[in-house]
Amino acid sequence: MTSLLSRLLAVEDAVYAPADARRRDVLEVAARLLAEDGPHALSLRRIAAEAGGSTQLVYTLFGGKPGLADALYAEGFRRLGVAMAHALADAPPAGDPERLMALGRGYRAFALAEPAFFSVMFGRAIPGFTPTRATRGAGRSATLGQVVQATQECLDAGTLVAPDAERLARACWATAHGVAALEVAGLGGEDAAAVAELALRAPLEAHRPTG
Repeated sequence: MTSLLSRLLAVEDAVYAPADARRRDVLEVAARLLAEDGPHALSLRRIAAEAGGSTQLVYTLFGGKPGLADALYAEGFRRLGVAMAHALADAPPAGDPERLMALGRGYRAFALAEPAFFSVMFGRAIPGFTPTRATRGAGRSATLGQVVQATQECLDAGTLVAPDAERLARACWATAHGVAALEVAGLGGEDAAAVAELALRAPLEAHRPTG
């Protein structure tokens, strides 16, 4: 089984591979502005100024705002993947469905901690932005891929029963996303945490072995 450290490194390599330190610095500035002031703060002029350069710097490093947005999308999935992997650190061994609960909690925690990134990844925070196929694929692999792996381990251990690991993993993923999206939108209610636990557990209980 892939170690936690290996998984974290794989997330870094697959999703976040800036060409050089300067590119990383500019992306960190953009991420900070996104977190502090929201997507409307992502003007190339402001980003360049706070990074200590000119607007041309952003064009040189990212090819313009679409490239910068794509890099921010990738960074969001990097952070989500790392949050999910960290959530597994204290989870039971492979094959225990509680690992899927841990991944769902990690997803929810990321969404609540990083609502600006969440809006770039799953909303329309940056008008007209569509991630490249490669970036979308890498992000999916580094995040949903962890859910598929944990699900397959449960099927192999006989702790869950389903004809297809990916389909069940996607059901868990969709549940976690729905819970997180409602809370980010302020629609979770006062008992949001308890409702989240109930929702995350529902697909697992539906696939427990019987008899």
